[in-house]
Amino acid sequence: MVRHLYVHLPFCASRCGYCAFVVEVGSLGLRDVYLDALCEEFRREQSDLGLLETVYLGGGTPTLMRPHRIARLLDQIAPRVADSAEISIEANPETVDRAALRQLRAAGVTRISIGAQSFQQDLLRSLERNAQPDQVRDVVACAQDAGFDSVSVDLLFGVPGQTHEQLVADMREVQALGVDHISWYELEIKPETALSRMGAQVPDEDWAADAYEAIVGELEGHGYRWYETANFARPGHECRHSLAYWSARDYLGIGVGAVSTIDHVRSRNPIDLHRYIAALGSDDAIPRTRETLDDDMVRRERWMLGLRLDGPLDAGWAGPPDYPDALGKLAAAGLLEHADGQVWLTRRGRFVQNAVLHELMEYA
Repeated sequence: MVRHLYVHLPFCASRCGYCAFVVEVGSLGLRDVYLDALCEEFRREQSDLGLLETVYLGGGTPTLMRPHRIARLLDQIAPRVADSAEISIEANPETVDRAALRQLRAAGVTRISIGAQSFQQDLLRSLERNAQPDQVRDVVACAQDAGFDSVSVDLLFGVPGQTHEQLVADMREVQALGVDHISWYELEIKPETALSRMGAQVPDEDWAADAYEAIVGELEGHGYRWYETANFARPGHECRHSLAYWSARDYLGIGVGAVSTIDHVRSRNPIDLHRYIAALGSDDAIPRTRETLDDDMVRRERWMLGLRLDGPLDAGWAGPPDYPDALGKLAAAGLLEHADGQVWLTRRGRFVQNAVLHELMEYA
């Protein structure tokens, strides 16, 4: 039975320069009818669900739904949620205040992830972010006061024009916040984004590699566990929902463009908001795309996801790599270790994870 639920809340005030997600700019007048559609989809899909251990409200900008709609959504799913469940929401700082954060906590949200991206004004402008550094600091403090079990901050590095001095400044800023969890991703300029159309260029690979090592060293030195490629947590504050993804567990996604993986079938809801709402407002089946994951796809995904984590990968569960002989070569190079059916990357190997996967797997 499925124990992990993702809910896509697509509304945004504007599209950030790097964003390639399924978002709906404006259209706030559709929030109530969209919420009706979400609740209907959840009702239709309940046969696949056990007691939910994690619920993740992502976007888009989920907090644009406002606390009363989030409360209604969580009330609808509450009968299928375990008492100890982690319920996460993403938040843009300019869309919440002290009162809203307290209302979200009262509605049952246990974990909040606040999108900062950077504390440097010129980098925020190039990313087309609306929140200012002072807003981020204030919202983090308010979230901590509101009593969430975990407060997380999202950051980016490798932003076009970013300097080493700006990276160091961001590291100092995030340390001062005292949050429970930090996600720090390397920016990827994807096709069809504003940054791509502008021809923006990220810093070179050597700069990015040095920046990544500096981030890891800094956060580990301040008590954060580097538990996943781009994620750091104080003990006990790892994101349980994300761990379910990286452990290749089944999950249900509801909402426009949402993806589900259940019993080796991956499906995706339509990415057009009006088409999605229309399907849930009738007796029609949701027009999903579907892909059956064959044994090789499952095996390769388990290796790709499992090696992102700091713990060992159970090769008996994952299956053999495409190139088993590479295990010995990579071990001799000091990039991984393996024993008793367990495989794990060394610290050095974690910094070149993609290169390790390229040696082990056909698809990488």
